[in-house]
Amino acid sequence: MSMNPSPAMTGHGFNWRTFVGQNDAYLALIVLIVIGGLISPEFLTTLNLKNLLSQSAVLGILAAAQFMVILIAGFDLSVAAVMALSSVVFAQFAPIGLAPAAVLAVLSGLGCGAITGAFVTLGRVQPLIATLAMLGIARGFAFTVSEKSLLVDSPLVVAMSKSWGIISVPMVIWLVIAALLSVFLYRSRFGLHCLAIGGREQTAALAGVPVQRTKFLVYVAAGGLSALAGIVLVIRTQSGVPHVGNGWELASIAAVVLGGTALFGGEGQLPKAMAGVLIYQTIANLMNQVGLNPYYQDIVRAIIILAVVGVGIFRVRQSERRVNRAEIGETE
Repeated sequence: MSMNPSPAMTGHGFNWRTFVGQNDAYLALIVLIVIGGLISPEFLTTLNLKNLLSQSAVLGILAAAQFMVILIAGFDLSVAAVMALSSVVFAQFAPIGLAPAAVLAVLSGLGCGAITGAFVTLGRVQPLIATLAMLGIARGFAFTVSEKSLLVDSPLVVAMSKSWGIISVPMVIWLVIAALLSVFLYRSRFGLHCLAIGGREQTAALAGVPVQRTKFLVYVAAGGLSALAGIVLVIRTQSGVPHVGNGWELASIAAVVLGGTALFGGEGQLPKAMAGVLIYQTIANLMNQVGLNPYYQDIVRAIIILAVVGVGIFRVRQSERRVNRAEIGETE
């Protein structure tokens, strides 16, 4: 139930099994990159890597939001819809100034997160139902703001959409957010509270953890991060799009679980979740490189989601068996 791994070195020397277990997401990403370079000569070009990293930025910020919610044993199916809403809010108000537009966009995300958090904590609504409802609400408001894409004609946004080699502003924003959030979750009492709630909510409550307040703040933070993803999306595309992100909520869950986060909470590392984003996007990129039919790509994505959910459930059952065996051993 920890966000940082145990060392691979033991008293008996280097433990390969422990090393692989700690770094499975990073190793899988390296293998995928090698395979990509062998399959397609275009894969390792500067242009393709730039596109891959820039595309990963938006999903990466959404996955950071999803990571926080999964850490407390929840799900957020509204992250992509909130992102879409924030993107059109930002684009709609950009003519009056990018700073106030960004503030309004973030406030819209925080508001959505607060409503969801209230449903879950005060209304005792299951996260799946509460976030599904917010998905519809946010998507509806996005189309209320604008039924079509809104172009952002701003020299600053145009400048930020450019890249230098494989480095882009969206990628830098993503990595900064991920780094700050990772440090915050690892070093703060709030992060420990999230882990405790995801591990066992009743035990956390008995230990004095403010369970409902922490859960509420997690959903608010997820809404704010989703809004930032919407702003980064506008920087990438120079437009706010009300229908953007269909299916990205599931992609964010898949990416987080690909990074080794426990599907039902209590265990995970944000850097590995971000590696999961790159794994997911690399697979998508390779499918484009080999010219796979878009409909087949949807099937592959669905299989990936089913597979990672299945692995997550398998890990939970394994953990439960270990706990049960330990309890039986203690009673004996």
